[in-house]
Amino acid sequence: ITTLHIKNIGIIDDIVIDLNKGLNVLTGETGAGKTLIVDSLGIIAGGRFSKDMIRRGQNMSFVELALYLPDNPNSIDGNIVVSREINTSGKNLCKINGRLVTVNELKNFMKNIIDIHGQYDNQTLTDTEFHTKYLDKFIGTRIAEIHKKYVELYTEYIELNKMTKK
Repeated sequence: ITTLHIKNIGIIDDIVIDLNKGLNVLTGETGAGKTLIVDSLGIIAGGRFSKDMIRRGQNMSFVELALYLPDNPNSIDGNIVVSREINTSGKNLCKINGRLVTVNELKNFMKNIIDIHGQYDNQTLTDTEFHTKYLDKFIGTRIAEIHKKYVELYTEYIELNKMTKK
C-alpha cells in the first residue's frame, strides 16, 4: 500500500496518508480516528459499510487505496488504484484502475491484499472447540478421499498380514 485516501468517514473530513514500505504504525489519542482508518481499510477491502459512518452533513464517503504490485496482471506500471464511494442511499461505486466493478469483485480482488485482524483474534487459537474446525478448513474436502484411501490400504495391509502368517 503506498497511499490511503479517506473522505467523509466519521470525524475524518479528507485525509491522504502516505505509507512507507515495511511496518507503518498508527498512534494517537483516544478518539483521534485510528479505528476509522482501519475501518476504511476494511471498507476498501469490500467489507460492510453502514450509512451511519458517512460524515454528518455529507452525502457520500470515499476511500481510495494506491498499491504497488508489479506482478499483478491488473497493474499499470506496477500501480493499482482501488476506490469505493458510498452515498447516503447505500449505493456503491467501486473501481479498480478506473474500471467499474461490483463490491463482490472488489472483495475478491482485495482478499489477498488486505487481511485485518483485531486485538483478540488470536484468542480462538487456544480454544479446543476451534481446533477441529481449523483442521477441517485446512484439509478441506480432501479429507473424505484421504480417509477412503486409508481404509483401502489398511484393509489391504490386514489381508497381506493374514496371508504372511499362513
